[in-house]
Amino acid sequence: MKNRQWNREFPDVPEYVHHTVSDTLAGLGNGQENAGMHIKVVQKGEKMKRIKTRTMIILAAALIIILGTTVAAAELFRWNERATEIFEAEPELQGRLAAQEIAREESQSVTDNGLTITAIQTIQDSNCFYALFEVLAKDNSLVIDEECGMDYLLDFQGSDDPFSYKGWGFVNSTRQEPSNSRYFEIYGTKKEESTDDLHVSINFTALTGPGAKAMKGNVLIEGDWNFDFTVHPAASTHIDLNREYQIAGCQVRVESVDLSPLTCKITCNSEDIRVLAEKEGVNLDQLDVLTATYITGVKYQDGTVIGQDDSSMLWESYPAEGSYEKLIRFSHVIEPEKVIALLLGNDKDEIAFQ
Repeated sequence: MKNRQWNREFPDVPEYVHHTVSDTLAGLGNGQENAGMHIKVVQKGEKMKRIKTRTMIILAAALIIILGTTVAAAELFRWNERATEIFEAEPELQGRLAAQEIAREESQSVTDNGLTITAIQTIQDSNCFYALFEVLAKDNSLVIDEECGMDYLLDFQGSDDPFSYKGWGFVNSTRQEPSNSRYFEIYGTKKEESTDDLHVSINFTALTGPGAKAMKGNVLIEGDWNFDFTVHPAASTHIDLNREYQIAGCQVRVESVDLSPLTCKITCNSEDIRVLAEKEGVNLDQLDVLTATYITGVKYQDGTVIGQDDSSMLWESYPAEGSYEKLIRFSHVIEPEKVIALLLGNDKDEIAFQ
C-alpha cells in the first residue's frame, strides 16, 4: 500500500486522527484485524457474537479524509451525550482519550423479559471507573424514572474488590424526561491507585421501582443481563512540589500532585491542613468538608483556565504520618501535559508547579 502523508494532505484534521488512519491502513495492509473495536449484541439464550468492524473503521477513516475537517474527526470519536455532559470534554480531547482507551465505547446489548440493557461507554483512570448503560423497556407504558433502580452484582473474576466506594443510579428527571428508556450509571473509586487491567463482570438481575406495575415487593422486571469489561487504566502524571503555598490565608506545604485527565490527587502536610481546617471551622475528624482545598480551576501554559467549580471529592485520608491526601474528580476533563497550576477554593489560590 502506498505510504501517504495524511498530515500534509489534510492539515486541519487533529494529529490523533492521522495516527488512527495510518495505523488502521497499516494493519489492513498486513492482513491484521483490529481487536479493540467490536460490537456485541445478544438475545437471552443466544451465544455472544463478535462482529468485526474492520470495514467500519475503513469507512470512518474515509469519512475523515473526504470531509477533511476537525468537526468530522470529532464526530467519529464523539462520546455518548451523557458522558460528555458529565465530563465536559471538548471533541478533540474526546478523541485523544478514546485513542488512549481512557474512554471507550462498549456497544454490548442484552435483552431478557422485554427489557434491553445496553452498555454504552466506560471511562476510567488509575483512581476511578465509570460505566454508562441505557435501559429500555419494550412496554411503552412502563415509566423508568430516577426513583427506579437496578439490582446487580459485581464480580472481579477472582480478584478482590478494588473499590472503596461505589455509586449507581438512574439519571434524574432534570437531565432526562421520564419514559420507557433511561440512562443508568455506575461509579467506582479505587482503594489504591492502580494501572493494572481491571476485569469486571456486571450482572443485572432486576429493574426495581414504585408504581402499579411493581411485583414481588418493588421488582418491576426480573431477568439476567450480564456484561464483561476489561479496561486499561492510564497512569497519572506525578509532580513533586515540596513547597509552601498560601491557601485561604494559611501557609500549607504541598508535597506532590498526581494528575490524570479525570482526577487529581493532592498531597499536603497534615499539620498544615489541620491548622487550615481549624481556621475554616472545619472538623476533619467528623468528616466535615474542607472546601479550601477543592480544585476549582486548572491553568494551562497558554493562560487558559479550565473551570472546575463542580469538581467532587472522591476521598481524603492520612496515608502516612505527616501527610494528608485528597482525591478530586474533575467536572471538566483536562490535558495534564498542559497544566502549570491548580486553583483551589473560592479564592482561587494558585498552586503553581514552577
